[in-house]
Amino acid sequence: MEGSRFTVTGGGAGFGLSVLPLDDYPALPPLPEVLGAVDSQEFAAAVADVTVAAGRDDTLPTLTGIRLGLDGDRMTLAATDRYRFAVRTLGWKPAAAGVSADVVVSARRLTEIARSFGRSGLVSLALDNGSAGFELAGMRTTVRLLDGRLPRHDKLFAMKDPVTAVTDLEPLVEAVKRVSVVADGDSPLQFAFRPDSVLLQAGYEDDVASQRLPAELAGTDELTVAFNPTYLMDALSSFDTPVVRFHLMGPGQRAMVTGHADREDATGLLEGPHQHLLMSVKPLL
Repeated sequence: MEGSRFTVTGGGAGFGLSVLPLDDYPALPPLPEVLGAVDSQEFAAAVADVTVAAGRDDTLPTLTGIRLGLDGDRMTLAATDRYRFAVRTLGWKPAAAGVSADVVVSARRLTEIARSFGRSGLVSLALDNGSAGFELAGMRTTVRLLDGRLPRHDKLFAMKDPVTAVTDLEPLVEAVKRVSVVADGDSPLQFAFRPDSVLLQAGYEDDVASQRLPAELAGTDELTVAFNPTYLMDALSSFDTPVVRFHLMGPGQRAMVTGHADREDATGLLEGPHQHLLMSVKPLL
């Protein structure tokens, strides 16, 4: 450092950069009131689970965000682009009893923040009327909240008497990738469920692909639905469990995907902390 120049040299190369007055650098905003803390690794995983469903259209800024809801010792993250809806719940440590909040944070910013903390420990979470703050081991980030509120998922996720189908996640992901190769753009990927299997099909006329996988169907003898392959892959890729369960209302209606530790767990009544809702489309094959 020489006067108003910053010099860097190394390996025969040299750079001289002009510096700006330190007093001209804007002051960092103060950290809002700390409401509690959450494990950085769990928080990063939860953000990754839901961000795939966040909107990309900047003309609808609220939908490009992630809902961050606090209710006692439970944190809820949710995102939707109107065509799919992902929700993830996790535990956290409130600083006081009765802590509650319901705000929307940019999905892109929240993803960057969650990744930057990695697996470092507990992240302090602070909120006020216009901003959210995150701090860990001396690293502090403040981000502006988005205006508006995301729609509530409670009624959308309430599915009365759905047909359920259970299958292993990894073979399903590989089959979706393989069969979707012949799909034209976002043409649908068809799932023909039977009591002990599911047949995946895509394509038209001469360019077609199919693969059958083991599956367990309950609630009917057969059901055929179809999905946008991109939306389906986004949903499946957000799970890291061995087994997934589909709750199906029928062609062109809501479909819920949940992850489970095994098939016995998947046949139970309890839902996991990660749920991904997407719309099925009517089969064309």
